[in-house]
Amino acid sequence: MQVAEQLEKLEVHFLANQDPNIYFALLSDFADAEAEKIPEDQLILAAAAAGIAELNQRYSQEQSPRFHLFHRRRLWNAGESKWMGWERKRGKLEEFNALVRGAAETSFETKSADDEVLRGIRYVITLDSDTQLPRDVARKLVGAAIHPLNRPKLDPQSNLITRGYGIVQPRVSISLVSSSRSRFARIFSGNTGIDPYTTAVSDVYQDLFGEGNFTGKGLYDVDAFQAALANRVPENALLSHDLFESLFARAALATDIELLDNYPASYDAYAKRQHRWTRGDWQILRWIFPTIPDAEGRKTRNPLR
Repeated sequence: MQVAEQLEKLEVHFLANQDPNIYFALLSDFADAEAEKIPEDQLILAAAAAGIAELNQRYSQEQSPRFHLFHRRRLWNAGESKWMGWERKRGKLEEFNALVRGAAETSFETKSADDEVLRGIRYVITLDSDTQLPRDVARKLVGAAIHPLNRPKLDPQSNLITRGYGIVQPRVSISLVSSSRSRFARIFSGNTGIDPYTTAVSDVYQDLFGEGNFTGKGLYDVDAFQAALANRVPENALLSHDLFESLFARAALATDIELLDNYPASYDAYAKRQHRWTRGDWQILRWIFPTIPDAEGRKTRNPLR
């Protein structure tokens, strides 16, 4: 059921953002489990692969395949005592970037795109499973990123992006459908829908410091992102990765470009999300101190402002 929903959303993203230079992909993990493989794994993976093949048959007959599937195998996590995708979403992006730049040793066991297509990828737009990509937003994000004043410049001393931006973060609004699913959502979801003229406001961080915050849904420059975040994080140390990534790769907030996201329909779902976010915020607390750990756990000087 979830596979069919994601394939349908991928098709909608394509129909709203058709361009010969834009490819669409599912980056997937199996659910956490007590074993490396469980019986239904192959059925789920086969359904995803068949759905991607059907989309390519429908829309890519006269050109190279527009739709792809990248799936990771489970690895043992001693801290969680489970088999799971390595480092969850943060690890998925890190491994995908490595795969795009030619790495052979990743946990991706399914890769439908050939190496030539992967080598040509310059920008990645990452979306959560419940995020909507409105019409021509992908092109607008690339247009903002490719502007000469926004191109990222890496400081070789600190390995930080100090000029330009490695990430372009659009404004994220609540979709009309999700805001009307329950009384709870109607009360707490606030302004909803697409209305960039009356709800676009200034942002304190962007206006005063020239930087915004990454919320995990936006565009990033693959090379700049990978260079700025190489060897930054010990394993099993970060759940809330997006703010952390924007501190090193430098994010620009583009309030005139908008994505739509779903709002939790119940208080229980809202509380679970808030608990996860709070846990992630506590984990990144150590990065406000003068010394911070690197990927090996060694203490290093904190280069962040």
